[in-house]
Amino acid sequence: MQLHLYTIKHNNNTLSIYSSTEKQYSSSWFMDFGKFGCEVFNKEENIIYKITKQFQFWKWKMVYTIKNNDEIITKLISQNNRKTVYSISINQITYELDIHFKKKISIYKNEIKIAEFDASFSDSDYKDTIKLLLLDKKDLEICFLLYSCLKIGETEQNQKAILTSQKQLEVNKEPWS
Repeated sequence: MQLHLYTIKHNNNTLSIYSSTEKQYSSSWFMDFGKFGCEVFNKEENIIYKITKQFQFWKWKMVYTIKNNDEIITKLISQNNRKTVYSISINQITYELDIHFKKKISIYKNEIKIAEFDASFSDSDYKDTIKLLLLDKKDLEICFLLYSCLKIGETEQNQKAILTSQKQLEVNKEPWS
């Protein structure tokens, strides 16, 4: 199993993903009429996705509405009340995100793990850096898009508005790092 390594830099309201030193994608989020919004850019700085984050109070679920350049709308929806499992269907492919202990997130494509994000660096030189291990380079765009959804509203990589108890997070059944 050949894994590809990428680094993500988190600076205030911006994420940028690099393969070695070359920027591949970036995203930035903002507050727009009481809702959080986000735009995802390719390496030429063209907008490729627009995301709106909203909490559906009556269903107690977090929903991310994603529009691509063709105005096709898809939704990333939390699958439990703890907001530790998210799911989305794109072109008959189901992606699932699981949030784990020790600041790790896994992405599954039709129940096969394709990516793992690791934000658990304790070294002060890497405090705003997230590591991405990816199974196939073709999945980089979708993985970065889904990760950007989860980060909307966070201004610092090591802080969260509401701290989640480690007991409530999902177990990482096949850790890569």
